Amino acid sequence: MASRIDPQVLGQAVELYTQAVQDTPPNRTKFDILVDLIHEKPLLLYESFFDKGCEAAAAVIDVCHGGPDAHEDDNLSFLTPPAAWGWATMEEAACMVPPQPLFDTKYPDFVRRFLELANRTLQHRDSTPAPIVRRVIQALTRFWPELIHICVNTSPRDQNWRERYMEMMELDRQILQLISTSDDPALGVHLVKHQETAIAMFTELPRGGAIYKSSLIDLGQIPDSHAYIDKAALVSRAGLAKQQLIQLLPNSDNLRFYNMTFITALLNSMFYLMSLRSQLCGEFLGKLMEWYAIINSSEQGMTNAQLVMIGKTVRISLLHLYAQPHMGECAEMLENKLDKIGGQEWSAWLDRKLRQDQRELKEQRERDRQERQLRQRSGESSGQRRRPREDDDNDDEEKQSRMLEENAKRVKLDNVGDGASAAAAAAAAAEEAAAKEAAIQAARLAAGTETDSELAEQLKTSLPELKFDIQPLETLTPDARDTLFVDALKRVVAAGSVVQKFVARSRLQALGASSQPPPPPPAGAGPGNITESGDVATLPNGLSTNAGVLEDSMLMLVRLICSCYIMSKDTSADSEAAATEASAKWAKVHECAEAVLESIVQAPRERYGLGILLLYEIWMAVVILDPELGSSPGGQHSKSEGASSVLALYLRWSDRIFDAVIKCGMDTTLSQKAAAVAAAAIAAAESASAAVAGPTGSAPQQQPLMPQQLPQQDRLILNFVLDAPYIPSVAIKKLAVCLTNADTAVLGYATLDKAMELRPPVVEEGMRVLLTNCGHHERTTRIGCIRAVKKYYTTSAHTSTIENWARMMLKAGIDSAVSESAKAAAEAERVLSEPVEPLEPGMDPEQERVATERAIERKKAAVIQVHKKSDLSIEAALVRQAELLLALCTRNMDLYVDVLAAYAAAPMPVQSVLRRVVTPLVKSVAATPAKIVPALARFVSGAESLVLRTIFILSAEGPPVPTSEFVNAVTEICDTRELDARYIVCIAHGLTKDEALKRLGSVLMLLNGRGMHWPLLSEFYSRVTTPYAGSSSLLSPMELLLALHKTASEGVVPMSKVFEGLVVYTDMRKPDGNHVFSTQVIAAALKVLPDEPVISPLMLRTAELYCTRRGGLAGTVTSLLEKLVERQVWDMSEAVFLSFAHCFMALQPGSLRMVNHMPLDALRKMVSLLPALRPSLRDYVGKMDESSREKFSWLFTTDS
Repeated sequence: MASRIDPQVLGQAVELYTQAVQDTPPNRTKFDILVDLIHEKPLLLYESFFDKGCEAAAAVIDVCHGGPDAHEDDNLSFLTPPAAWGWATMEEAACMVPPQPLFDTKYPDFVRRFLELANRTLQHRDSTPAPIVRRVIQALTRFWPELIHICVNTSPRDQNWRERYMEMMELDRQILQLISTSDDPALGVHLVKHQETAIAMFTELPRGGAIYKSSLIDLGQIPDSHAYIDKAALVSRAGLAKQQLIQLLPNSDNLRFYNMTFITALLNSMFYLMSLRSQLCGEFLGKLMEWYAIINSSEQGMTNAQLVMIGKTVRISLLHLYAQPHMGECAEMLENKLDKIGGQEWSAWLDRKLRQDQRELKEQRERDRQERQLRQRSGESSGQRRRPREDDDNDDEEKQSRMLEENAKRVKLDNVGDGASAAAAAAAAAEEAAAKEAAIQAARLAAGTETDSELAEQLKTSLPELKFDIQPLETLTPDARDTLFVDALKRVVAAGSVVQKFVARSRLQALGASSQPPPPPPAGAGPGNITESGDVATLPNGLSTNAGVLEDSMLMLVRLICSCYIMSKDTSADSEAAATEASAKWAKVHECAEAVLESIVQAPRERYGLGILLLYEIWMAVVILDPELGSSPGGQHSKSEGASSVLALYLRWSDRIFDAVIKCGMDTTLSQKAAAVAAAAIAAAESASAAVAGPTGSAPQQQPLMPQQLPQQDRLILNFVLDAPYIPSVAIKKLAVCLTNADTAVLGYATLDKAMELRPPVVEEGMRVLLTNCGHHERTTRIGCIRAVKKYYTTSAHTSTIENWARMMLKAGIDSAVSESAKAAAEAERVLSEPVEPLEPGMDPEQERVATERAIERKKAAVIQVHKKSDLSIEAALVRQAELLLALCTRNMDLYVDVLAAYAAAPMPVQSVLRRVVTPLVKSVAATPAKIVPALARFVSGAESLVLRTIFILSAEGPPVPTSEFVNAVTEICDTRELDARYIVCIAHGLTKDEALKRLGSVLMLLNGRGMHWPLLSEFYSRVTTPYAGSSSLLSPMELLLALHKTASEGVVPMSKVFEGLVVYTDMRKPDGNHVFSTQVIAAALKVLPDEPVISPLMLRTAELYCTRRGGLAGTVTSLLEKLVERQVWDMSEAVFLSFAHCFMALQPGSLRMVNHMPLDALRKMVSLLPALRPSLRDYVGKMDESSREKFSWLFTTDS
């Protein structure tokens, strides 16, 4: 393999890639051709094509689950073909092991990046296009054996390949999970192939017998004691793959059941593995035949065509397996299966085998008969006595083998003889034809030689002999050189005058041709009709016959001018007259050059090739005059006036032509856009008119309208940037004019992007232009520039510049928002301070009050409008200035710390807008919250509300149950930064049961008696008591209620807050109005709570709410009070006894009977706490008999 790629091959590859990307949509065919070319020329991978493939694959990853504008990109189909090509390219790079030294220098990095992108894709496979996921699995399947082979043959101490092996095994684990979760038949085909590869590599070789050869590495080539390859684990992996392959046999409950492509692929893999490892027949055949019997039963829903196709596949595969020579041990098993399922293939094979055996037996008998006859004749002729028949049979066998060998040799010799005769005849015919052809060529050569000699003789006699005596420049005197230089200038001026007239004349002709159509050509006019005076003769195709003459004359003139500049380096006009004459001639020369330049500038597209050619001519003069200036045009290397003058000429020409090219490109883009809009309007009008007219019998049927596609991007500007010999950095700034117009913005940033990619010297100035427009008012322009900048963020030396610019833009946006907020506040204050319009005279007080209230309402409405307008302006400014930094956060989430710092420094109105602005970014990383959590841990004081919103969005948009890593990170942030429990509520359902009970008290501490945090507490209750997919709830409703009572008993949380939490618990409702926690749950808890060792002060409050707010059964609470009387509630805490008294009063008159079981001191204490109980107790006691009433006499004697 050559060390460098052929430039022609590289150019072909670059052209294919450019055409494939620029087509709309991207050209898949050209991408496939490019992949084939890379397969033939692997060195193309080391000429940036591997990097292009990585970028194309990463683009889809960013759009699907990494970019802040992912929701804006609805053209994912345009990114999928390049991404598929990118994976094909990376697959070729990873699976085609390069020679030294590329293996040590480039290949490990290729493999690392390949596996890294594969891991990112599989982690987010749910949001990645299915073709890309399938392409990734296909590439990993092909690369797996190559990696095992490399790991076996390289040093076990090589840490790099150890890491790659571990990464591949982790990817294999993810693919294994896909088998049980995916029902996509197309993906299933690739999963089957992956399992097939694992089984083929890691299944032990069969013992004895022939082995089917395979190109894959096998288990026997892997050492038993490798440093990091666990051979036993690989064998176990093969066993798991075999189980999975059997489980993949589809049934009617699986979507793959009706997909014949998947079923055929699965069957082919199983039969291939049985052919490769014969011991697998015992594991696969039984399950396969059971499945085959099931699908042919009446319960399944396959069509007859599907069953016929599957049956034929199984029968042919079994027959092919049976015919393999190395399947001897399994031949009987296979024969039994074939006999069982039958089929015309097996019957035909048996019949053919029987006929073949009969034919061979018949031929053998005939040979034996002939041999015996031959021996008998030879014995009779020699007079020998015939031997017994047994000896004849033995001799027949020996004779037969010898005759077979002789016949074989005779057939070979006959074939050789026939072939030699044919070859000799062919050689003779070829010699005869060659002799005839040689004679003809000799005759033609003689005639041509004679003709050439005659022409040479005629030319020699017709042309005079001229002698050119050109002296070397070094031998001329200074005066002679000056004279020669001035003469050259005169000739250039004379030639320039002619070219000037030619240019002016062609310009007039072009203007006339544009004002009226060209006259028809005369009869018989052909391509050679050119007037004697040099006038343009218009051909039937509309071209001018003098166009080439004009361009040649311009080219010759510029070459002469450049030659004069080069000659001026060696001349020195000492005399004043000579210098004056030379100066006058130079002015004329520049005037002629300007005429040529104006001709190019007026038609930059038509004369683009000429303009580039002339620029190269001038640049060659620059390099000849000062080579250092040519290698570094921006430096101060000029040592001669001629070099500076020709450089100034080049800069002027390139500047003028570039301006013209930009204007032409923009005009073309605008005209194409206008034409596309007009065509769409016409199509819409025709569709509307057809809809109004309605279908008629005679009207033609309208074809459905196809969506109007935008024209392809104009490449004139990009071609100039790539083709010009030198582009000054200041010239790239001119492309900013394209970004000022929304219709040409795509042309601007797309051209800059490609120019920076294909011409690195313009990267720095192009980056400045893109960064300047990353805050453009037009969103399309802004997003295009940001995408172009992101490509160079992590792969160039401009990373710090881009980050600093993004921070500066965010600061400018916040400053602008603060200024706008201050203006809005001042305007609102002005509106409120304006005096109320004077009231009309004669109003009564009521009318004056109504008029005044209306005036105040008008002021409030005006203030609201001022704030709405201000919010819109603030949001527009923040979005415009913050999008670059937010886009960079998708590549480097550490920059989110800068967003948090800016948020902390902003005033309240700006903060509310900034929270909305960062929402799309946070949603884009919800699937991988580990990327943003480290940045959250470093937030500055004042950004707590944004951190809380970020955690809430990550929990809401992420998996149903947050991962343990995310939960642990958030809890660590809360504990380290001493944050309140609001941050825990969002992830409460990801806690463990013990952690949820531990955090309950901190959540209750948020309550303040004003109901502000009731929704937050309700959310916490809902998350810990709701079961999620694949997991049960952390707490049951009853466990939560008991935990509230336990918290009240511990006394850490104030009783008022716990009671408020209990009220929230009992009042939570579903959207349909029903209670979240049923009354039965509260009743069950009330039956359990009295048996607790320590009575919670909250228990009786719960009983009170149970009766008053839930309408619970009074008997349940009465039984609770009776249990408390039995446990002598009067000896418990004051809080418990007070709650008992409240319940006692709420349950009257049912609770009054308990006074007979209470001590008089406890009853007196209860009456003193609640004097309102006295009247009801008097009534109850008054109904008692005299003896029972005596001990309650104190109720009637005093009211104290």
